[in-house]
Amino acid sequence: MNQPDLTNLVRRDFESLWNNETLDTEAGVAELILAQSIEGHAHTGAGAFHKRRYPELTTHQVVRLLGWPVKECRLARQALINEVFEWVRSQRNGAGRTRLVDSAGHPLLRVPWLGGIEVDPAEVLRGIYIGGLRDDEAVRARAEKLFDVNIGGGRCYVVDTRVMRELNQNADSLAHEAHDADELEEFRKLGMIVDPAEVDTDDIDEGPFEYYYIRYRVGPGHSDDAAIVGAGLLYSVDAALGAWLSDAVDTLEKFSGDFVDQDNDLSLLAAEVDPAAQVPEQEMLLYVTLCAVALGKEEVVPDSSTRHLLAVDPKTDRSLLRCHLDFIEGVKGPDQSMAHGKTTTHSFYAYLLQRMAELRRRPSVAPRAKLNGLVSTGFAVVSPDAEPEELAARFADPAVELLIVCGRDGKPRGFIHPADLLHRLQN
Repeated sequence: MNQPDLTNLVRRDFESLWNNETLDTEAGVAELILAQSIEGHAHTGAGAFHKRRYPELTTHQVVRLLGWPVKECRLARQALINEVFEWVRSQRNGAGRTRLVDSAGHPLLRVPWLGGIEVDPAEVLRGIYIGGLRDDEAVRARAEKLFDVNIGGGRCYVVDTRVMRELNQNADSLAHEAHDADELEEFRKLGMIVDPAEVDTDDIDEGPFEYYYIRYRVGPGHSDDAAIVGAGLLYSVDAALGAWLSDAVDTLEKFSGDFVDQDNDLSLLAAEVDPAAQVPEQEMLLYVTLCAVALGKEEVVPDSSTRHLLAVDPKTDRSLLRCHLDFIEGVKGPDQSMAHGKTTTHSFYAYLLQRMAELRRRPSVAPRAKLNGLVSTGFAVVSPDAEPEELAARFADPAVELLIVCGRDGKPRGFIHPADLLHRLQN
């Protein structure tokens, strides 16, 4: 396909996204997020691309085809990242802001309601710490060993595309095939992986270099939804917000002013600013495993992008991020569609609760739980056919604070709070 045709596809895809989705942020930030979604559509043949795949199309190329200034867009995304770093730095000596806003009072990532809520900075820092560290290769490897799971993963590197082609590699093979430590070191020796300090944005935007994702090991990977909700279940709603901020930085850094793992740097900064943000090793590995998509669950466990987390559902007028935070706080919201209709929020939350209960039963793990309001360490599984009286009897056990409803196939159908059952019995 020639360049004019590709330009037309990119612009049609953006127009479709812009006209059909409302993100819970200001227009300028929404544009910067949607441009990255077009890259994803091009890689998979989704949206306006109609099954035509362009696995090497990058966000900076998308921005250029849209007719936007590439360098200015990079710097705008980097500025959003810098504001999160600045918020963390402001917490030194416990004298930082108690709202998620920048120094001028603008909400981070320009999500309007963030400026109106009070947070516990220590909890946000904890969420940032675990949210950034969960992508660390060594941490994932230890979690895989402790819990006997396969997570997989990788990271972005600056790649010299001339050497890449000489080695018969391409963006698709780098992203989806496993490359062990020895192979990565060979890529460095041959000059395919380049030190980020040796290039600048012009080398990426105009020259032969690209910022490509290279996979270490094949595996289901992490669910960003599970990372947010899991942080909330283990700690607090403010920790969930911190995990979300870390995830947003990880998204924005793919097309920004720096070519490094900024979410990892943010995690280290949070630990430096407040050493209490660090969690015990086993607790961290429990969280990393909880975030992982279990084998066989790839089709039903959502991994929502920043765009999908901020997209406002026209039926409920809520974004998935708001739904996740509501759930953590014990608010039973509407059952909202997720993962392109493959699952719903209620089913996902029930699955995650059951998954957490399973991981907690592992004898090697005794995490320092800090669950708030919604759940505790007490879970019981019941049949969808159970009578209200039987459910009430289960709640008579003081250790049981939540019932997970599972069918005969073992799959979660939902959950029951004591207050819901009491309301049913009274009526």
